[in-house]
Amino acid sequence: MRRSLATRLVGTLLLAFALISLLILFQNFWSLRQQQTEQSQAAQLGGLLSQTLAALADEDSARLALQGFMGEYAQLRREMNAEVGPVSVQLLRADGRPVFRSDPQQADPAWPAGLSRQVQGERALMVYVAKGPRWTLRVLEPLPGDAQLLRWLIEQIGPSLLMALPLLALPIWLAVRSGLRPLRDFTARVSALDTRRDLQALDLDLRYAELQPLARVLDELLARLRERLAHERAFVHDAAHELRTPLAALGAQAHLLLHSPDEPGRQAAAQALQQDVQRTAHLSQQLLDLAAMDPAHSGATAETLDLSELCGLVLRQAYPQARQRGVQLSLEGPDQLRWQGDRRALHSLLQNLVDNALRYGARAVELQLHDAPTGPLLAVRDDGPGIATEHQALMFERFWRGSQREEPGTGLGLAIVRQAVERLGAGLRCGPGLQGRGIGFELSLPQRRL
Repeated sequence: MRRSLATRLVGTLLLAFALISLLILFQNFWSLRQQQTEQSQAAQLGGLLSQTLAALADEDSARLALQGFMGEYAQLRREMNAEVGPVSVQLLRADGRPVFRSDPQQADPAWPAGLSRQVQGERALMVYVAKGPRWTLRVLEPLPGDAQLLRWLIEQIGPSLLMALPLLALPIWLAVRSGLRPLRDFTARVSALDTRRDLQALDLDLRYAELQPLARVLDELLARLRERLAHERAFVHDAAHELRTPLAALGAQAHLLLHSPDEPGRQAAAQALQQDVQRTAHLSQQLLDLAAMDPAHSGATAETLDLSELCGLVLRQAYPQARQRGVQLSLEGPDQLRWQGDRRALHSLLQNLVDNALRYGARAVELQLHDAPTGPLLAVRDDGPGIATEHQALMFERFWRGSQREEPGTGLGLAIVRQAVERLGAGLRCGPGLQGRGIGFELSLPQRRL
């Protein structure tokens, strides 16, 4: 079961609280360890006894002085309820013979003079060693173990931390719940959105800077969807309008073919019917090509192909129409130029550019191929009437046919070219035509040569 974002945030903050608590315990633990050295009773007691023993010359006096002092000191520790064991004092003569020992605990002769922290067995000790001309004094102060220190710290700090936990958790929970409310409202608005009817911008005020980019991106996405939906609706409307004309002509020619009283009339109707069928078939094929070239549709496969061979194929397929119209076709380029890309898209692009040039009054069409360092360059140039500069921004729109509407075309050729260019990831620009007339379409393919 997935946890909610609020639960995860609160859990993360509580984990941070636990880590901070551990840090506080460690800091206090280390501080206590430092205090054991800085405020050592062994050092204080050793310094006091050293001054007292320096004035005593015989062993009996020194022993009696230590016995009396340690009795008073033990009584004082009992009244203070000291939790650790008693402080041990040992006095030795300069030659190492023992003079006094407050308990049987043994000292290590290798312990250095002064104050040091030592470990004897499993016990930690603060040891003070003072060496003089007559006496060697050792004071051994038992220290609480690390586990005892931690237990004492937990007893002291733990209740305060536990009291702070609910006081911290409740505001955190309320802040998270309040902070996520705009996101829940945003989710509800998106869930209630009917993308089939309503694609208007949500215009949500999410209050928080972290959520505002999300609302902005969604509004931009809805804007693109609105634009695409409007584009598709216009396409369906225009396609239906364009299909209605040839279908009406087909019906009229079929009626003439059936009811014409003479043979010449029926032959003329049959010939017109055949032309309208070809026009309708051409329009249907271009609609299918346009749908196939849509960049939103996946399925394009890159294959290795010879661009020179593909250009020759396009010109051979256009030759019957060119001969009928008296148009000269030519190809300029190397004998072979291998490239890797979408063959269908490139073939459709070149075919539509050549077909456009043939349909709109060109007397010569030249397909040019060059090998460039940045990638292959293709150009289709003609010497026809060209396209006015002010119309070049519109010529790639679907069903746009410019001023030469008397020519039998669909207005889809250049729209297919534009989508094929996007599918190929290529660049396309308008250039000069042939012999100072017409127009040239210059295509730069991406660098994928083999």
